[in-house]
Amino acid sequence: MVIRFEERRGRIILHFLNKWRLEWTVEPRYWRNPLIATVLWICIPPLIIFIPREIVGIGPMTLLSSFIMANIIAISAIAHAFQTIGTGRVSFGPHFFVVVGGYVAALLNRNYGVDPAITLLASFAIAALVGLGLSPLTIISRGIYFTLITLILPLILYEFTYWRSDIFGAETGIPGVTRLVATGNAIVDLYIVFYISLAIVIILLLIIDKILRSRWGLVLGVINEDEDVAASFGIDTRKIKVIVFSITCGIMGISGWLIAHYYGSFAGTMWLEPWMLIFILLSSTLGGKGAIYGTVIGAYFIILLRDLWRVYLSGFHLGEYALLALYTAMLASLYLMPEGLWGVYRKRRYREYVPSIRIRRKL
Repeated sequence: MVIRFEERRGRIILHFLNKWRLEWTVEPRYWRNPLIATVLWICIPPLIIFIPREIVGIGPMTLLSSFIMANIIAISAIAHAFQTIGTGRVSFGPHFFVVVGGYVAALLNRNYGVDPAITLLASFAIAALVGLGLSPLTIISRGIYFTLITLILPLILYEFTYWRSDIFGAETGIPGVTRLVATGNAIVDLYIVFYISLAIVIILLLIIDKILRSRWGLVLGVINEDEDVAASFGIDTRKIKVIVFSITCGIMGISGWLIAHYYGSFAGTMWLEPWMLIFILLSSTLGGKGAIYGTVIGAYFIILLRDLWRVYLSGFHLGEYALLALYTAMLASLYLMPEGLWGVYRKRRYREYVPSIRIRRKL
């Protein structure tokens, strides 16, 4: 039998060819709240069109755009959090791979008419290959050296886009990219793009959740705690770090693909600016010190807070200070919630098992 189900107490096991198996824990205390949150996440957006603008201060189209941007940030933040535990390194260059993915999608689509479904695979593959080429950094450098190298990479790409502005368009970017959806109705387009981005985020969460609950999750946790101890147990730390670093870089490239086909153009210089890096890092840190589910909460919290500040301060002719207000609020949140938003939830639900990431102590 190719596929066979096996039911055990609190678990469902799926066997493939009597060789591989996937296992899910089905106890309600593990899955009840995540399922409720997912249902609300799916159902709330269609209802926002009925919410009077006076209540939230933002129109439905602006709110949907904020949700899409939150999903774009969440995709990179999830990959960055998983990369941190798998390599034991904190990268400061996730937006570098976002821009690589975006340029691949934009150039292939505009110059060669490649379909967005194919550019999705190309963006993932090229960003992963670039990550594979840079993966020796996770072996030969650590601590402040790894941080500085990953911090410099986006700056090199930033200058390169100006040097070859005939290809990358510098700050003007690459126009004429095929939009992901074009039904002729702007609100319908936003809903479709939102659910596409939401599907990507949920699939990523399910895959990484499954990995972190498995034996591989235990191996990654040991590497994150101490590489020397992991190596003493016979774990091939170099091989695992290269694989994790390459794949997560490819996932970050998907964020760039989504940006290029959502906006219909791509200007890498805009996404290489520090705010993109800060938003990704804050999503995983403020969300809950790298907790996988916390990264999504952090991304939505930051983007919605930014847009609300922008709207309300514009009412007092202070819209240009929205980012200043946002960063001040983020600073206060980091001080008041050292365990992040997910940590606040975990204090009340401490029995629930969820995958989380411990930031390496020896940086």
